[in-house]
Amino acid sequence: MLELSAHQSAADWRPLSGPPPARAWRSGLAANPGAPAEVLERLLEDGAEPGWLARRPELSAPVLAAAERHPRWTVRAALAELPELSAPVLAELAGDHERRVRRAAATAAHRVPLPPAALLGLAADGDPETRRRVPGCAGLPPELLVALAQDTSPLVRAAAVRADSWPQLPPAVRTALRADRDQAVRAAVRRALRVERELPVSLAGYIAESDPLRRERTAASAPLERALGEWLVLDDDPRIRAAAAGNPQLPTDLALALAADPHEAVRLAVSLRPDLTEAQRAAVAYRLPDVPPALPWVARWAGDPAELLRLARSAHPLVRCAVAALERLPDEVVAVLAADRELMVRLALAEHCADAPGELLRSVYEQLLGPAALVADGRFAAPGLAAWAGRAEPALRLAALRDPDPGPGVLAALAADGDPVVARAAAGDPRLPLRALLGALEPDAQPEAAAANPALPVPFMHRLLELS
Repeated sequence: MLELSAHQSAADWRPLSGPPPARAWRSGLAANPGAPAEVLERLLEDGAEPGWLARRPELSAPVLAAAERHPRWTVRAALAELPELSAPVLAELAGDHERRVRRAAATAAHRVPLPPAALLGLAADGDPETRRRVPGCAGLPPELLVALAQDTSPLVRAAAVRADSWPQLPPAVRTALRADRDQAVRAAVRRALRVERELPVSLAGYIAESDPLRRERTAASAPLERALGEWLVLDDDPRIRAAAAGNPQLPTDLALALAADPHEAVRLAVSLRPDLTEAQRAAVAYRLPDVPPALPWVARWAGDPAELLRLARSAHPLVRCAVAALERLPDEVVAVLAADRELMVRLALAEHCADAPGELLRSVYEQLLGPAALVADGRFAAPGLAAWAGRAEPALRLAALRDPDPGPGVLAALAADGDPVVARAAAGDPRLPLRALLGALEPDAQPEAAAANPALPVPFMHRLLELS
């Protein structure tokens, strides 16, 4: 069979291990980036589930046209969900005879501006569920918003009342909405008019505040007057003390008063303050949490190489983690962090920094067998990774596929791997030899991943459709 061309063998090929896995093949072909227009059109004609339309990065003009005129409303509705759908096509769908297609078009019009005539048609639609979606449409003319706010359906009136739309409504319409007979409309008005009260900054204002969540938010982020700060560091609730300890606007001397707090969360918050010297930071006895907290103040130094280098050498591993998590870093800072003694720092660099070296990504991955996202990173690929194909850990066998030239034998072995994740990834690899690819199409193998392989010859794509 290896000697036969795809054109010679496709007409006679059929699975050997059981009945054709029709659904898996169709799903794979729908996702196959190499599937030509005629294959995709056949998928539409044969009644395949149409959700794949919106998942493809792009559709050719013939496929778009076939979907737009398709007799099944589910196909036309799925077309409306296409992220890059043009306004003219969406306008046609907005006038569809099936209300469920019009609903989908009205929702899509939140991101794709429609011509005024199409918006007018949706706003006057006989289906309340369609009209309810119109207030959120991009570029909605003010007169249509006013009309929707006076719609006969309370669902539509409520949808037209939002904080951003309320000022656009005439006074008489706003008065009527405040007194609307429908509870949902009146609730929408209350939400639109809701104004967030300022957090208290004084001791008297804090004592008068009865909402415990607002008290905690005050401690964590408000510009505290000193008297209030002195009160907060003595609070009986450790959550309030921890919040205050992390508030950068709490005076440093008051924060340091919490450095010996009996609660670990409070001491950790003190240790991570931006205003501490390294000596002050090192003097705090903290315990590292399972999940490193975000440190927004570190990101503010992103444009200062000297400060980044200083923070990359901090005695606090969480500060170094925060530097390592920045997307771009100077070479000297990357070198320091890549050699960090803490694995969590090296992992943060590997996961988040675009400047992390590939050797570091592979080292961290081998130590932790994850996260899997590292394998997908282009910097991870390197000659020699195929040697991992013989390792006992499935995660390392999976990573072997990142070798630029693993060899046909390695690929074929991985496509038949006992671990389904490894086998699925290998079955979708376009470098997979044809014989192994056909084997992966078998019902007891990886039929969906193999059908999605862009290297699958087009005659075989048509053959799969014939058999299913």
